[in-house]
Parts: sequence; C-alpha cells; structure tokens
Amino acid sequence: MATGQTLVIRGGAAVMPAGIIEESVIVVSDGRIEAVGPAAGAEIPPGAALLDAAGCSVLPGFIDTHVHGGHGDDVMSADPQAVLRMAKRFCRYGVTGFLPTTIAAGHEETLSMIRACVEAAQEQRADAARILGIHLEGPYINLAKKGAQPAEGIRNPDLAECREYLAAGRGRVRMMTLAPELPGAEDLIRLLVDHNVVVSMGHTAADYDTAERAIRLGASHATHLFNQMPPLHHRTPNLTAACLVNPSVIAELITDGVHLRPEIVQIAVRCKGREGVALITDAIKAQGMPDGEYSLGPYAVQVAGGRCTLANGTLAGSVHRMDRALTNTMLFSGLSLEDVSYMASGVPALTAGAIARTGSLVPGKDADLVAIRDGEVEWTMVGGEIVCDAE
Repeated sequence: MATGQTLVIRGGAAVMPAGIIEESVIVVSDGRIEAVGPAAGAEIPPGAALLDAAGCSVLPGFIDTHVHGGHGDDVMSADPQAVLRMAKRFCRYGVTGFLPTTIAAGHEETLSMIRACVEAAQEQRADAARILGIHLEGPYINLAKKGAQPAEGIRNPDLAECREYLAAGRGRVRMMTLAPELPGAEDLIRLLVDHNVVVSMGHTAADYDTAERAIRLGASHATHLFNQMPPLHHRTPNLTAACLVNPSVIAELITDGVHLRPEIVQIAVRCKGREGVALITDAIKAQGMPDGEYSLGPYAVQVAGGRCTLANGTLAGSVHRMDRALTNTMLFSGLSLEDVSYMASGVPALTAGAIARTGSLVPGKDADLVAIRDGEVEWTMVGGEIVCDAE
C-alpha cells in the first residue's frame, strides 16, 4: 500500500471484543484502524485501496508471550538474526507480536540472550511480527519441577544477578517465570513488580498459602497452567488451585492436545473466563520442521507426531502454533470465536504491555490483523501492511 493511502478491508467477518460483524468494512489509515462497521451502506473513501476479505474472519493478530523458537532457530542461540528470522516466520501463523522466551541457563548465557533480543528489537523489521519484550522462564525455578529445563541453569533467586538482567534488557524484560516457594522469592517478586515486570508462577511445587502470598505481592500469571506444577487434590489445595480460583491470575494454556486434555482446558476456561486465559505455544526450534531430533538447551529432543520429548519421555516444549491454538481451544472448550480470539490476542497484549496499541480490532489501534479462512491463515497484517500471504 502506498504511503499515506487508505486501505479498506471489506466483506470479512470482523471479530471484535463484543461480537462479530459478519459483513464488515475495516478502514485502515497510516497503519492504524480508523473505523470498523457493517459493509451495508458504508462509504468507501475516495482513492482507497481495497482488500477483499469475503469468506474470511478478520481478527486481531495473535500474540505469543511464551515461545522459545521455531523453524530451526532458538532464542538461546543469542543471535539477533535468529530472533529476527523467528519474527518473520511466525507471521505465517497469524502472529503479529511475541515475547522471545529463555530457558534456565548460566548467568553469562542469559545475559547474552537478553542482549541479543534487545538488539533484534532495535533492528525490528516492518515486515515481521513485533518483538514486544522478553520472557525469562527461569532461572529461579524449582529443580523438582524442572521438566525439560537444564538442571545446571536452575538456582535460587539472586537479586543482584536479576538486576543485571533488568539492566541488560533496557526495559524490555517484560515477564519472568519463577517458583514462589524458593528462598528469596518474595523479595524477587517485589523487585520485579517495582520494575513493571510481569511475575508468572511456574516450574513450582508451591502450596496454596505460598501461592496466595505471592499473588498478594504482585504475582499475576501462571506459566503453562497444570504443567510442571502440583496436580489438583481435593483435600490439599496448592498453587494450581490458587491460580484457578484467584481472578487476578492470568493462566497460560498450551492447547496442543498434548500438554492438556480437552476436558482440562474446559475446566480452566470455565474457572478463568476469557479475561483470565492467555493462549501460548511454548514452541521450540522444531516448530514448522519435520519430525526428527532437535535440541533444547543441552538436551536432545525427539519430535514425532506433534510431541516433543526428552529421552526419558518428559515433554520438552512443543511444535504448537498460534493459529492452531485458536482453533483447538474453540474445539476443546466450545467457546465463541470472539472469546477465544481475546485469549489469543487481547490478554497476551495486556501481558506484553501493548494493550493500548494492539490486541483488539477497534479504532485507534495498530492494524495488526490476521484473516482466517476455513481455519487456515489467509494473510497476516502488521501496521497496515500484509506481511504474509497464504502459501
């Protein structure tokens, strides 16, 4: 689209927070949504470019706040170009923003990764998903609930070390996963909250009271709810129960059909509602690649039939995609498209600190959009420009 030219997207079903306009007109100007309304009777601005979206649902672009890699690239490579390649390739799945996510690692390795992500964000390409910040998954997690996280990278909270991470991030460290039961965790939560970092509880064995204290201090998220945290018990509630019943906690869900049974997804969405769920992928470098052997940190990961596992059978991330997260969650939960869209876009935009500019199809926000036809991505748009067409 020519600079300064108005774009009119017409004929698609516009998926808005309050409902769907089945036959819509979406007006985009200077990279932002100018107007959304019914196609009937709508006036097309003179000289506007037209984009036919008939047969498509047009949604706000997806935002993945927990993703380690894709298409052979890994965040932990500490290579800015790898992160930029990820940003481009994620667009084919409808992603318009994401938080590159670490695993537990040594201090210098973590610093290198943070610096690489900062550099990538500074080089942000216009034809790719936006790098909205950094998610540090660890290193301050519980060794007993490490899952596929490298044991040698796990340690108790160290405030001086964490301050170095925050300084290296230059304000871009947006989220940290930690175990609230560890020594020093409460002081760490206070530090992170003071720096406007979202505190997510994960890879944890915390009991109910410990979780509640963390929530009162400002912990507001649960990292991949149910996975690598205590199972629900009817007489001994724990962190999992606290996250389900506390309305201030947003729960990440991996709805790939591997990490959670559909019935568990139903329980989660009924407890949390659309305001309390963020759909994520937890994808590793094997996303978008054929089955085979890949790596996650120092570990070999076998990928077969949609499952990523270590040699001992432990799940090691996923090959999930955000477009599949949308369709699977609708199938598993029975929720409406507008509700599940909010879980894939609106809630993650809030987590990423970008809700003022993206995450919903409303006037004034960036034209970060995805068109879905028969469950498949037709095109992805960032800032009013199509960055990925259907292949």
